[in-house]
Amino acid sequence: MVDVVLSVLKDKLNEYFKNVVGTTESNIIEFISTTSNDPVSFTNDKITPFLINISEDRKFRNPDQYSGVIRNGIRTQTNPEIRIELLILFVSKFSKYDQALKFLSHVIRFFQVNRIFNPLNSPQLSDENIEKLVVELISIPLEEQNQVWHSLNTSYLPSVLYRVRLLSFIDDQSMEFVGQQISDMKLEINEK
Repeated sequence: MVDVVLSVLKDKLNEYFKNVVGTTESNIIEFISTTSNDPVSFTNDKITPFLINISEDRKFRNPDQYSGVIRNGIRTQTNPEIRIELLILFVSKFSKYDQALKFLSHVIRFFQVNRIFNPLNSPQLSDENIEKLVVELISIPLEEQNQVWHSLNTSYLPSVLYRVRLLSFIDDQSMEFVGQQISDMKLEINEK
């Protein structure tokens, strides 16, 4: 699910750069190469979306720790869904500093206009049952920003941080398994 979200954002941004900005480069947004992650090496002349944190969004958490699901007339307990939010850092690394700032400004402009992604404007989300993604700009204090770059073990590059929220994780497979077990138990009881 997380991979789909990052791919959707990458594809939408590449489409924006190609159609609206008119860049000749077909993929200005590109993931980092995973062959050498220590220290992180951002690709030259690209904007790199980089996942820096995944956390639970407790604001929308179901207050019932074990929500009941009725299957075949029997209430069963399942763990509630987990709603998560992603912190994605968009790093602009270009040989010319002004070029890096220009492309970073376009990323900000894109997300200012396109804050919400859903299956209507991003069909890939329907494959993962993602109802809606909300993207918002995050400002972090200079000290925390320094910690982020220090943990990446690289020098600061022009970047912008966004929070992407409402991904829901629910284990449908185990719910089906529990439902099947209950059905099997009913059959055994009825047969006796």
